[in-house]
Amino acid sequence: MTKAQKKSAAAKVGFIGVGLMGSGMVSCLQMAGHETHLLIHKNRSPIEKACKNGAISYDNICDLADNVEILFLCLPSSEEVVEIARKLTTAPSKITFVIDCTTNSPDSVVNINKIFSYGNIEYLEAPLTGGVTQAAEGQLGAILGGTEDAVKKALPLLRSCCSQMSHVGPIGMGAKTKLVSNFLALGTATLVVEAFHIAKKIGIDWQSFYDLACRGSGHSMSLDRIAPRAIEGNYEGYVFSISNTAKDFRYIHKLFLEEDLELANLSKWILTQYESAEEKGLGNSLLSQRLDPRILER
Repeated sequence: MTKAQKKSAAAKVGFIGVGLMGSGMVSCLQMAGHETHLLIHKNRSPIEKACKNGAISYDNICDLADNVEILFLCLPSSEEVVEIARKLTTAPSKITFVIDCTTNSPDSVVNINKIFSYGNIEYLEAPLTGGVTQAAEGQLGAILGGTEDAVKKALPLLRSCCSQMSHVGPIGMGAKTKLVSNFLALGTATLVVEAFHIAKKIGIDWQSFYDLACRGSGHSMSLDRIAPRAIEGNYEGYVFSISNTAKDFRYIHKLFLEEDLELANLSKWILTQYESAEEKGLGNSLLSQRLDPRILER
């Protein structure tokens, strides 16, 4: 689907969380003709870029909420979403519908939905699959949890940013599906990093190992994103931070424990790798930078 095909009736849309993913989404919304209203945060660079393309920015969430009825959220964790939900339901607001693209924990989205319902705000969880490149190209996937009516209302806007959208059930199922998806994606990326650690440790040449792995069932998008650059000494192939990976695996591990899954042992092991890196002050480093010998020396 081309961007031209994604154009729909113009709407006024609020957006909180214009970061790596949010920046691409806002750009796609603008290209589709939607009027975008943004909340300013510490990293002003993506906000300024969006404003050059016609976005309107606000320092105060109340001012933003007084100018739009539809709001996108794309935040680091459930804690920030809960904070925003409480602010929007305890102050005057025109917002009637929230599309939440944050990766949340399943129990959190149930609570978030309750908070928004107190303010008569309809809520749809819409966590995303894909990365920064897909966000910029409007080729994300959206995992939708909520009512049929909420999905129908959101689809015209989500089409601006997403090429694939799946309604997986009521509130809570979006988060569960997203976490299983991240277990696959981030787990695969973790195994790529660990495999290259092992290769180096036992004296296997990285280029030879990659060439062979590409011809077997271990070939993956994660392998292609991480290995070629790492071989050249560039360890920034997988643009996802260690702190975000640890946060997601905390959610994943909790879900696996609650569902009494034997894989909880594996999710715990993976979580430990990233929490150990966080303890070393590497939270802002990328997942793939765990291969960087300079990082490992810290």
